[in-house]
Amino acid sequence: PQGSDPPVVRIGPGAGMQIRSLLLQVLFPACSLGYTTPQCLGWPDASAWSSLAAQMSSSGELHGPIRNGDYAECKTVGTNAYALSAAANGICMHAHDCAWKFCKASGYEYNLPAYVVEARTEGDISAALQFASEFDIEVTVKTTGHSYPGSSTAADSMLIWMANYPKDGTITTSYADSCGTTTDAVVGIGGGETWNDVIEAVNDQYHVVTGGGRTVSAAGGWLQGGGLSFSSREYGLGVDNAVDFRVVLANGTVVTADACANPDLFWALRGGGGGTFGVVTHVSYKLHPKVQVVKLDWGLLGFEAAVAAGKVDAVQKFVSQFLEFWVANCPDLDSRWSGFFAAANVHLTFMGSEADAKSTFIDTMQDWYDTVLDRSEMIPGVWGALAPQDTITVYDSWYAYKGGVAAANNPQATDATGDAYAGVSYAINARLWPYDTVKSKPTQVQALLEELALASKLGPVNYFLGGKIREVAENATAMHPAARRALWMVTTTDEASAQRVRDFLPNDVTGVCYNHHSVVEPDWRNACWGSNYGRLEELKEQYDPAHRFNGWHLVGYKGDELPETAAGSPAPSCVPRLLPPAGQDSVGFTYALDMGRAAFLEQVDQYKTAVATASGVAKTSVFVSSPP
Repeated sequence: PQGSDPPVVRIGPGAGMQIRSLLLQVLFPACSLGYTTPQCLGWPDASAWSSLAAQMSSSGELHGPIRNGDYAECKTVGTNAYALSAAANGICMHAHDCAWKFCKASGYEYNLPAYVVEARTEGDISAALQFASEFDIEVTVKTTGHSYPGSSTAADSMLIWMANYPKDGTITTSYADSCGTTTDAVVGIGGGETWNDVIEAVNDQYHVVTGGGRTVSAAGGWLQGGGLSFSSREYGLGVDNAVDFRVVLANGTVVTADACANPDLFWALRGGGGGTFGVVTHVSYKLHPKVQVVKLDWGLLGFEAAVAAGKVDAVQKFVSQFLEFWVANCPDLDSRWSGFFAAANVHLTFMGSEADAKSTFIDTMQDWYDTVLDRSEMIPGVWGALAPQDTITVYDSWYAYKGGVAAANNPQATDATGDAYAGVSYAINARLWPYDTVKSKPTQVQALLEELALASKLGPVNYFLGGKIREVAENATAMHPAARRALWMVTTTDEASAQRVRDFLPNDVTGVCYNHHSVVEPDWRNACWGSNYGRLEELKEQYDPAHRFNGWHLVGYKGDELPETAAGSPAPSCVPRLLPPAGQDSVGFTYALDMGRAAFLEQVDQYKTAVATASGVAKTSVFVSSPP
């Protein structure tokens, strides 16, 4: 009662286990999981962790225990995505906010693993998973940490870090899968490779369907989440280019998954999300003949100068005219065109000759520029737009388009993350806009795009989809079936705008792009996978019945959700390891109602070095002041 002394609970010598269990449930509310954590009886002691380290290969390493303060190293690298991926033994997230639960640095506790297994062999991964199963530890998987919802990290988990796993890069021609089906050429991708590694291995010999940023994982989250590319309208999504996978399953066994060997797993790995069904150690990935690439990089120049010159109405008219042209002309473009658009610009790539690029689209855009676009208030050298034919760059290969030699390992030639990603997890909301909607409701589509654009809520990179992506059967891969019907992936920059788009295109019409969806997406399972979620959940139970792999916004996720969860998170459903220092028969832990679980556990942590063995628990006393 208010104003009275705080309640006191004592569990003394000989206390019955039923009373103990009841009191511990009060003091440590059970969550929906049951994984063992460092605060639980049954958590492996130092000698057990040393035993795991001894089972690993000579090049593999075990890092831990991880402390919250270890994340400080991640904050020292600025926006360098390469450095961030390599720092602090793999605990860094490219959006720093995702080092906290729900990617919220304010009001929530850190969401960092307890230990990191730096895997160098499949044996390292198998040993780690068997150890995790023995002690019932949650497992997360990470290569670089680009996950916008932070799905590759979890508090008190064992993180399997793949960034330093051996690379492959071998190009094989006439490659046959287990069905005997032959692919003209594939590149072998090691489980920890980034697109920088693959691009440099393939070089200018072939065309390869890549992610946008060079530091994005090639075999992990990007691929297993779908894999959008600026050449996908001609060559398909990343999942359409995967020929086979090698996977370490939750029970530690290693399998191959392709169209004939473990075909259901092969299906799930192509769009069901990374870190969910197993640890991918290798991918055989299609290559395509080398082709010339034409880039069209056209748009409004000098926006701020135009506003300063009082040309706001003219700029708004420019946006309206451009979007009207784009909505009318893009749906049925030649599939060799891919890329993205924004409020007043396009960045498009054409897989073929400059002559074909002009005849299939550029000439049409040039005619619109010359005869329709109002340029009367543009001020040369201040604001305006160049002629489309003057914004063309021709490259002799995809490798050259991606920057060539100068871009290799160059942080200036890829996405800036870290400090540059502040708030990104709550600022990106991607939704798939169906081809049929754009074709049948062009006026409404244009009006909504204009509304978003003029409110500065339309994202800067909206993928141009369709083309040959639509030629693949909707149920051929685990991606949301709407991905095969989509013309665009449109991003908005706040939740209110995202809801505006959801109202126009609800889940019964379409869904989201898994790799770019909002962390506060309502009904995210349905939005991410649609009708495929049921089968994915069944396969999760088949391949990982104990849910050894677990993470927020992964298939089969078990845990708290937003917005229902209050600040902090419930303790795990285990017997807490609250044992007194050696030589004492009791110890007090104070839990103030406003202090939060993390601070309380910091108190507990102070005693860990002097904790008695678990066999003494029946003889200990626990004193608790102000229990929650």
